[in-house]
Amino acid sequence: MKKTIKVEGFIYNRKRDEILAVRKRDLSWGLPSGEVEPDETMEEALIRAIKQETNIDISVANLLHCWERRTAWEHVCTFVFRAFPKGNFVVPKTEEIAFRVKWLSVPLADDMLPLEYSSLSLLLDATGAHYDHCNEFPANQ
Repeated sequence: MKKTIKVEGFIYNRKRDEILAVRKRDLSWGLPSGEVEPDETMEEALIRAIKQETNIDISVANLLHCWERRTAWEHVCTFVFRAFPKGNFVVPKTEEIAFRVKWLSVPLADDMLPLEYSSLSLLLDATGAHYDHCNEFPANQ
């Protein structure tokens, strides 16, 4: 069984009520994310992944949510962290990045982000971590 630890960055602009989203390979929109490499912490992985996906430097604030999914072939744990862009960030200027990174209004993000875990409002209001799990087969098989 493949085991994977993923991290996602929840970057919310309260003044404009918008969430930073990235275009994924399957053309859907989601939170900036990446897998944790064996030699790095979750915070280091998130900083690296967001820089690669968006060309934005961030500071990681706190853990908001943990979601676990188990199937017969994989076990994935996803950790969602609140993060803040460093400096004055609007949208990356490079052509390659800009078409893949977008601020989405909260109502639009509710429709466009395929959140596998709970709801967007849970992340907006979260002050601490929340844990969910989805076992698609019994653990004792």
